[in-house]
Amino acid sequence: MIGQDASPSLSALDGIWRLVEALAWDEHGAPLPPPYGVRTFGTVQIQNGRMLAVLCNGDADISNGRPREYVSYGGPCQFYGEVFETQVELSARADWLGGVQRREAALQGDRLVLRPPLRDYGGIVQRRELIWERVWRPAHV
Repeated sequence: MIGQDASPSLSALDGIWRLVEALAWDEHGAPLPPPYGVRTFGTVQIQNGRMLAVLCNGDADISNGRPREYVSYGGPCQFYGEVFETQVELSARADWLGGVQRREAALQGDRLVLRPPLRDYGGIVQRRELIWERVWRPAHV
């Protein structure tokens, strides 16, 4: 894991985070275009044991033939130091409702790296890495 803080608790993640970079590789490790475009947009709010996330392609022109990526979901969450887990109560994806979303997690100060499991995105099996930067923190963090 990337420079991880020792055993952080869920409250260490409290705040508002913005997506600063999204990377993707195919199942063989070859780099793919940024999944949320060149102008990546994303925000996550984590507080009081709950999270709400929205991510989308922020590019004005997506004439490359690929659909505009968008995902949003939220619900109660847990942080186990190397794993961030959300019990999905609301989602733009019906297949996520009632399920659990797990991400490998690495926290270093106000940077958070989340890695979803290897999965199919639009017919291409991918590994992704989402790099977040905290833009607001409550006084207790």
